[in-house]
Amino acid sequence: AVALGGPGAVFWMWASAFFCMSVKFAEIVLAVRYREQNSDGSYLGGAMYYIKNALPSSFAPLAKIFCVFGVTAALGMGNMTQINTVSASVCTLFKTLGVVSPSAVFFIKLATGTICAAVCFFVLKNDGSVGRFCEKIFPVMTVLYITLTVGVIAVNRSEIPTAFKNIFICAFKPYSVTGGAVGSAFVAVRFGVSRGVFSNEAGLGTAPIAYACSDGDEISLGLMGVIEVFTDTVVVCTLTALALLCAGDITYGVDSASALTLNMLNKVYGKYVIFIFCPIICFFAFSSAVGWGLYGQKFTVFLFGENSKNVFLALFIALIIPSALFRADAVWVIAEILNGLMALPNITALLSLS
Repeated sequence: AVALGGPGAVFWMWASAFFCMSVKFAEIVLAVRYREQNSDGSYLGGAMYYIKNALPSSFAPLAKIFCVFGVTAALGMGNMTQINTVSASVCTLFKTLGVVSPSAVFFIKLATGTICAAVCFFVLKNDGSVGRFCEKIFPVMTVLYITLTVGVIAVNRSEIPTAFKNIFICAFKPYSVTGGAVGSAFVAVRFGVSRGVFSNEAGLGTAPIAYACSDGDEISLGLMGVIEVFTDTVVVCTLTALALLCAGDITYGVDSASALTLNMLNKVYGKYVIFIFCPIICFFAFSSAVGWGLYGQKFTVFLFGENSKNVFLALFIALIIPSALFRADAVWVIAEILNGLMALPNITALLSLS
């Protein structure tokens, strides 16, 4: 967001997060209130269920449209982009070790994709293990990542006032700081909002699927969703942005993804920080892929029944290995489109149930 939209993208990420908190609260409350219970006592919920159970029957096609977009997003955005990120991070690690030949890179990506496919299959085949997997991984990785970024900000603390100044100026005049590489405030808004939503998933109708499977009352779970958006976007994303802006050396107008963050960390900790940074990125990306695999199964079950779940799982796993082998720059553009398509029926339902 910072590289493509300038420092002002951070301001618009904050602005979108402010509204996304209430959206996430609403969709979780509705998902828990209108969920359905299976014969084994487990729950099914999400945007498709509150469209089905809370709105008039004339809205029924909207639930299916949402699920079709959801399946597509799970296979494209949730699978391909995340696994490709894991693959790229592992390759960067091996390049640091001096393994740089094209043939070696290919086999590293192939091995990474194969391992991801095997682990993902095991985790998704056992529904209960998804939550256990994420609850053990996320706290450790988050604390490690926050520690790294806070360290960069502390070392460059004299640049903090300038960083905040640039964030507010560039929200409306990005060209004044980016040398014209980011020429309009619209670009800052676009990347601030879209990357913010990509990060916290508010309004997409995906996170409520997980919350609907949880124990607890709807209000408590809804408030957890508010905290989720705040922690993810306002805390973690802001720390990343501040660390980047304080450390400097950003090439604006070029999508550099995690490479920009790694370069920033290298300046403070040296090149071997990759041995900490790579596992963090891999776990974040892989756990996101696992989550989307779970969502995709729920979408498929809603559309075609319980027996279709294994068909989706087979397709999802089959795409993991090729996803690890190619560059996925174009897929990120497709991901933004899929986010918008998923959000349309969900936001329509939220407004109708307001």
